[in-house]
Amino acid sequence: MQRTTALDVFYGEELIGTVFDTEPLSFEYAPIWLKRLKPFPLSSIPLTSGQLTEPHVQAFFENLLPEGELRAYLSVQRKASTLFSLLQEVAGDTAGAFVMLPQGQKPEAPQYDPTTWESIANTLKTKSAAAIQIKGEDARISLAGAQDKATIAIFDGHTPMLPKGHAPSTHILKPDIRRLAKVRDSAANEAIIMRTARHCGLKTAEVFYEPLSKSCVVERFDRIRRQDGGLSRVIQYDLCQLAGTVSEKKYEKEGGPGIEDCVKLIRQHSTRAALDLQALVQWLFFNICVGNNDSHAKNLSMYTVPGEGVRLTPFYDLMCTRIYPGLSKEFAFNIGGQVLPGQMGRAALQGLAKQLGMKPRYLQAVAQKLATKIPMAIDQAIEELTPTLSAGSRTFATHLGHEVKSITKKAAARFQENTEA
Repeated sequence: MQRTTALDVFYGEELIGTVFDTEPLSFEYAPIWLKRLKPFPLSSIPLTSGQLTEPHVQAFFENLLPEGELRAYLSVQRKASTLFSLLQEVAGDTAGAFVMLPQGQKPEAPQYDPTTWESIANTLKTKSAAAIQIKGEDARISLAGAQDKATIAIFDGHTPMLPKGHAPSTHILKPDIRRLAKVRDSAANEAIIMRTARHCGLKTAEVFYEPLSKSCVVERFDRIRRQDGGLSRVIQYDLCQLAGTVSEKKYEKEGGPGIEDCVKLIRQHSTRAALDLQALVQWLFFNICVGNNDSHAKNLSMYTVPGEGVRLTPFYDLMCTRIYPGLSKEFAFNIGGQVLPGQMGRAALQGLAKQLGMKPRYLQAVAQKLATKIPMAIDQAIEELTPTLSAGSRTFATHLGHEVKSITKKAAARFQENTEA
């Protein structure tokens, strides 16, 4: 079999360009795309002719790959060690609107294999969630991130289907984290915190907890159901892609985007920047109050909303990390010169106001309003999920509720200090 050295990138049926197996990776826009009535760039890759190898090329494509142990699993399982060869394996249903296929191939009608939650649960007993998708020669892993996950499709509200090839999925399945001994019930944790955020008024992805596979199942907001029953893909980029930063530098302390960088990107790309910056403030304080220290720039994305333009996406990957011993005590962002949430008070809030270009009293009001809502919101979220949880997971959920309320109460007290206008 002839080795693939180029992948064509499609937006629907349109060819955008080609990514080449070079070192570093290179990309070239298709002439037909550049002659399009309204061509748009792929993330922040300059809309120009010729092969491009600049950092934004690496950042866009590398951020489509799984991270950490999931990437290592894929590398060993598929004997794919280079960035290009890994891209070839994830080239199916990636985040956002684009599909990558070996040069010369064209997008085909989507196909799905029926499965059951029992079958998925049985696979997860001994294998990574990635194994759910690695079946057959044309199977692909298609999600970025360090956590174990798989894509599925649910069209009738309850029956899981496995997308074949580059067929679009509707949901992301995220089972419990197993590689960290002291981390338990992560799926229940995420489902509860995500619902807590929604009950607090934050715009979040829809989630439910699936008990057989012990997974948090997240509905994709970068997919739109058409009237004919099919799915359309939505253009989406995370802030690392837009900033030209590879995933291994997603944390600010490693050189990834900081708060000021995120604000700049939102102002640069959003068609309703004021509203999206208000949402960013809510997200920051919510993460501080619920103890989510892993809120880095890859957990913020922009997408194109039909009829609205470019907006900050609903929030995702929310959970309480502080409940687990051994995980980092530092917040993912520097907040007004402080990275330890337990030390974030008046001075940090004043510094954050400068980072965001907002008034301290406004930030204080947002923090206090969230702190008031969270206790009732997490009780409601736990009550909703309790019928689907095992006895052990119910005990964990109760502990999670107490921990989040404690963190929130302490954070509220620190932020309630007198703050200058």
